[in-house]
Amino acid sequence: MKQKRKLIVNPKALGAELRERRKTLGKTLIEISAITDINVGHLSRIENGYMKKDGGNLQKLMSTLQELEMSKLPSTVPGIVERFSAVINRSNRHADAAKAFIDALEQLM
Repeated sequence: MKQKRKLIVNPKALGAELRERRKTLGKTLIEISAITDINVGHLSRIENGYMKKDGGNLQKLMSTLQELEMSKLPSTVPGIVERFSAVINRSNRHADAAKAFIDALEQLM
C-alpha cells in the first residue's frame, strides 16, 4: 500500500519562507546548491512555490537550512549556567521558581 504524503497547503508561502531563511543566513542559491547538491534552478523553483509534494529535495533543503541556523547559534550564553545555579541555590523558593520556569520552557518546546 502506498503511503499518503501530507499536502503542501501553500507552496508559495513555504517557498517565500525558505527564501527568507536562506537570505537571513547570508547564503546565495549557488552556495546552498553546493551544500545540498540540488540544482540551482530547482532551488529557485522551490523558493517560487513550484515543488513536488513528495519533495526529497525539499526535505534536504529544509534540513540544510536548519543545520545552518543551528550552527549560527551560540553554544551557551557566557555565564548563564553559573548565574542560574546561583539563583537556584539562594533558597527553596528560588529553586521552586526555577523549576517552574524550566517546566514552562519544556512545554513551549
